[in-house]
Amino acid sequence: TLDASEYLDQADVLSAKVTQLARLVTEARRCVVYAGAGLSTAAGIGDYATQSREAPEGGIMQSPLLAQPTLSHRVLVGLHRAGKLHRVLQQNHDGLPQKAGMPQEAVNEIHGALHAPDNPVVPMSGSLRQDLLEDMLELEAEADLVLAVGTTLAGMNADRVVHSCAARASVRSSKRTASPALAAVGSTSPSTVGGTVIIGLQRTKLDAECTLRIFAPCDKAFELLSKVLQLGELVPPPRAAGEYFTPP
Repeated sequence: TLDASEYLDQADVLSAKVTQLARLVTEARRCVVYAGAGLSTAAGIGDYATQSREAPEGGIMQSPLLAQPTLSHRVLVGLHRAGKLHRVLQQNHDGLPQKAGMPQEAVNEIHGALHAPDNPVVPMSGSLRQDLLEDMLELEAEADLVLAVGTTLAGMNADRVVHSCAARASVRSSKRTASPALAAVGSTSPSTVGGTVIIGLQRTKLDAECTLRIFAPCDKAFELLSKVLQLGELVPPPRAAGEYFTPP
């Protein structure tokens, strides 16, 4: 059993890893983000694994319905606008990707959503909505790169998307290594095989299976990624305090 200890890559290590992440994202044809609670902690929404709750600047968050998108959410929108992100498989219920500007059709809220009466939050013992489950299985089959962001991968059904993509990448890498002909036509570096990237502060059970493991706060990793990929104005700006309604 893994504990809740948190780890941080040193600055130079993180920079090198994000450069590699940029290569993976650029070369992927079907990049899927698997979003966990850690993606939203900077918005003031609690993290199930650590109970972390970072109050947004200006006060204490009273309800997840009042939360505003983090930098990570906004960079994901930039990636989608740049054609580098296919879909978001969302464990969270907060609707923050859509608030940031992500099209609804690009998001599968597999565990339900607070803002959608037709997609109520699924309890731990509940059943997934059939159409969302089928869509998730399609994502599992077609993704060549999965970014697992802010999730401990503790055994949810949807974790299969991460495992399956990692397994396919392992097979591709093995074939390249075993075949002199394949090795001659391309590099055996991780950027040629896709797979999974896990971004977060805690270890997961799938760390040994991933192509790249980044120990960093989500916002820091995505801030660096945005700079490396030069997303610029494709990333929507944050909404200033006063531009959205927050009850006292």
